[in-house]
Amino acid sequence: MIVRGTTPYHTFILPIASSSIKEVWVTYLQNGAIVLNKKNGDSGVTFEEVNLETENAHVEDYESNEEIVPSTQLTVHLTQEETLAFKFYPAAEKNIAVVQIRILDQDDEAYASDPIRERIFGVLKDEVIGNEQNSNSEIGGE
Repeated sequence: MIVRGTTPYHTFILPIASSSIKEVWVTYLQNGAIVLNKKNGDSGVTFEEVNLETENAHVEDYESNEEIVPSTQLTVHLTQEETLAFKFYPAAEKNIAVVQIRILDQDDEAYASDPIRERIFGVLKDEVIGNEQNSNSEIGGE
């Protein structure tokens, strides 16, 4: 879900070690047009190693002879300005964003995720909260 004018965190689990990632793109598309493209190194894009085999297991209960597949948690933190870049339309079918992750690893092998669909929700006041110039506390004001 993307609510315009908010600062959501989108988290994705990638089946690859972060040390193997050379480049990553997280592309947000709405109605056939790219709204955002976030890359590693951009503000709000972070990586964290995760072990999916033991993430919710008790250590003393965990025994496995299987090889552990390295995984990375990719988190994208969107700003108010970025979420306000999405449009909110009266027609519900236009209020869908499609997100896709593309990765280039250290061996120059390229991968792409399946498209992920996110619904976009509007806000009543279409501005960034905290901008002094946009504040208007009058009753009945805009």
